[in-house]
Amino acid sequence: MIRIAIDGPGGAGKSSVAKSVAKKLGIPYMDTGALYRTVGLFMKNAGVDTSDEDGVAARLPDVRLDLTFEDGKQKILLGGTDVGDRIRTQEISMAASDVSKIPAVRAFLLNTQKEFAAKNSVIMDGRDIGTVIIPDAEVKIFLTAKPEARAMRRFTELKERGIETTYEKVLAEMNERDLQDSTRAIAPCVPAEDSILLDNSDLTQEETIGAVLKIVKKVQKARKKRGSAFYMFFRYLLGPFVRFFCNIRVHGKENIPREGGCLICSNHIGIRDVLAIAAVFPRQVRFIAKKEWFQIPGFRLLIKGLGAISLDRTGNDVDALKNAVATAKGGAPIVIFPQGHRYPAVPPTETPIKNGAGLIAYRAKVPVVPICLCPKDFKYGFMKRLDLYVGKPILYSEFGFEKGGFSEYKAATEKIFSEICELGGCGSYPRSDANDPAKEKSE
Repeated sequence: MIRIAIDGPGGAGKSSVAKSVAKKLGIPYMDTGALYRTVGLFMKNAGVDTSDEDGVAARLPDVRLDLTFEDGKQKILLGGTDVGDRIRTQEISMAASDVSKIPAVRAFLLNTQKEFAAKNSVIMDGRDIGTVIIPDAEVKIFLTAKPEARAMRRFTELKERGIETTYEKVLAEMNERDLQDSTRAIAPCVPAEDSILLDNSDLTQEETIGAVLKIVKKVQKARKKRGSAFYMFFRYLLGPFVRFFCNIRVHGKENIPREGGCLICSNHIGIRDVLAIAAVFPRQVRFIAKKEWFQIPGFRLLIKGLGAISLDRTGNDVDALKNAVATAKGGAPIVIFPQGHRYPAVPPTETPIKNGAGLIAYRAKVPVVPICLCPKDFKYGFMKRLDLYVGKPILYSEFGFEKGGFSEYKAATEKIFSEICELGGCGSYPRSDANDPAKEKSE
């Protein structure tokens, strides 16, 4: 999981840059400024003076604001209606600055933003993301530019929308808002102490996007090398004990990717599987865990510290899927068990599988590393030998993906699981020809 905070004054291009970076990284983009603009729009429509703190606070219970994401794009509904570009005028920009200074408004919107960032990879832009909303963000950037450069960009943008104004007026309003935002008592627009300053006065939008991506990749590279402090402590302290008491024999260790994102797929026998895989990998792996584990006091802190991603198995957990894809795309190994459940003492060829592995492989476009865990009779016991086989990574091009979809995900998952079964000497997994794209084409 990676959270990216981009703060800075108006006109620096935060929103457009953040949207492009989110698309390239495959993570959701949350335009927090749009939330304040929407509250400002509501107050203007209701005839409320946006500088009247008590008046605005009194009307907040009437604000029906819904935040949704479609194909990674944010949509805000006010009273059930998409606000669209109505929140992008200079008048609403000033109203947003007014309401953002009001504690009741900030509290009204704060939980929505914090809760989303606590569970998902996300990129947010605003004026206090790195200082208030996600102060523990993995990447913090303060994007700025000279007032004249920012005013010209905003003036050009408004002109293209057919909004009549002048450069001088835009510059004056921008200077006024800069002063308001940087001097307000609550969450002023100032760089976080650990943020990276990026001045794009002389950069094009594409150059700015490239500079942000470079910063993100640098941070990701550093994180991959060290992993979380808790994870690495846990691994180096307990790893030798796990390898000894689980009596692990690793075969194909040369197939373990030393860098870059990958999807690790294994058969599932018991909870010991996760410990065994983590003990033999040279860097931090992330794994998907059912949400019930996160509800156990004490244990929740342990698995979160180990980098687990919460999965709701009662339905289609889109957030968990997006998080897994973003994690792999971000350069980390992620573990998934295609069977979905533990099957002790049962050969993997005799168990059902789910299509999640194929779907993630399609979306993340990273190599898939098959692993077969083979204790005798596929059942764990104290000091019982565990043979762990690591197969050669399956490249994205080997799946023959075209447009995705159920049949392609199923065929890809069956291919992955067949490799797992063959590693363990169980023979090929019985594939479902009815859902095999290759057969569909031949027919």
